[in-house]
Amino acid sequence: MRWLCLVIFTACTNGAPVEKPDLSTPYECGSNTCSPGQICLTEEAGSQCGVNLDAGIPPYGIVSQRCEDLPADCHGLPSCECVLGSWPFCSASGRNVTYGCI
Repeated sequence: MRWLCLVIFTACTNGAPVEKPDLSTPYECGSNTCSPGQICLTEEAGSQCGVNLDAGIPPYGIVSQRCEDLPADCHGLPSCECVLGSWPFCSASGRNVTYGCI
């Protein structure tokens, strides 16, 4: 039975240890400062979608950054699925969740 738990844990985490980020301090998010308990959501342009050269957004540039409260259902662990639901391009690391189009 132990091996089954290990297989399930490894499959869900891709073998990487899952560590909850420290949400107890303020956090820089572009030109914003997130409050304790908040994460930084960064929206990025793709190669063509979201690009606006007149507004200074080049391909793969940052469209927006904002602070959001981490939903209680995430249990202190920001993940793409928990914060955004199903999103084709998304990555999560520490207090950052980055999403956008390809």
